[in-house]
Amino acid sequence: MKITLDDVAKEAGVSRATVDRVLNERGNVSPVTVERVHRALYSTNYWLSDEDEFPKKKYNFDFIFPTPHSRYLDFYSRLIDAIKHSYNAHLVNARFHRVEAFNPNALADKLNEIGSDTDGIAFAAYEHPKVRTAVDELVAKEIGIVTLVSDISSTNRTAYVGINNRAAGRTAGLLMGRFLGPGSQGKIGLFLGSHAYLGHEEREAGFRGLIREQFPNLRIIEMPELLDNDDRAQDLTSGTLAEENNLLGIYNIGGGTEGIAQSLKNLELTNNLVFIAHELFDNTRAHLLDGTLDAIINQDVSHEAFNAIEILINHKEKRSISKGIVEPKVEIYLPENI
Repeated sequence: MKITLDDVAKEAGVSRATVDRVLNERGNVSPVTVERVHRALYSTNYWLSDEDEFPKKKYNFDFIFPTPHSRYLDFYSRLIDAIKHSYNAHLVNARFHRVEAFNPNALADKLNEIGSDTDGIAFAAYEHPKVRTAVDELVAKEIGIVTLVSDISSTNRTAYVGINNRAAGRTAGLLMGRFLGPGSQGKIGLFLGSHAYLGHEEREAGFRGLIREQFPNLRIIEMPELLDNDDRAQDLTSGTLAEENNLLGIYNIGGGTEGIAQSLKNLELTNNLVFIAHELFDNTRAHLLDGTLDAIINQDVSHEAFNAIEILINHKEKRSISKGIVEPKVEIYLPENI
């Protein structure tokens, strides 16, 4: 069945004329709407309805994610599903790979292995010299390299796809201070996933900066790395709450939110402090609704999946990398808007 512009317009929630303007690049369309139309073009298989319009080249793109061992790392499973739905198999052959979490040597080896036969790679990056070397060697071969969710420093990678993590940390700091109220004095427990993620360090810097600037009466206590592990998070939280007096809040930068939440519930402290974390999953949604969590900072994985593939295609087609791309926004979820 031939897919029409009316079908695309309905899928995108815009007019037929808007779809026509996007296809013919006549301008006067916002970047957000352009992205919605492009996503609708692929989700409706519009390109398959006319042989002459269908791109003749099919690209092999590879995606590398950590092996899941906690609820948080299932975030990458959701990202994989979003990638699969972003483009049909006639346009992109998406190949998925897993590496041991927090093992930069394994990641560097996988990058080198894939690099011998690929049209582009997107991966969750670790900060490590071997990973940076592997990235630059692939870029020198004109392979498109996109970092997903967390960026990597001092490389020539093609692009980063993900939220502004420093802004996300500052947002968490502002919410924490506002929830506690002006003049509040006490301690905030700061839980870090891993220093291997630049994104986690950026969130930490943003959070510390905002608290220091606007809520100087709050003192941040840094906890050991959780390594995105729920069991470890529960043990560390229970120990911290037993030792620390006047703990007013907890900010969890990465994974382990389930463990922290369970510790608070077991100790009947869910109403005694402010708890802010990242990513809206089924379990974090439940903790938000029952009051264990006060706010969730989220990122749209479908948006990021589309951007990653679009950037890799732009690179292969030698177009502007940013063509058709809208930067992901930091999303805030509270019990009243989920």
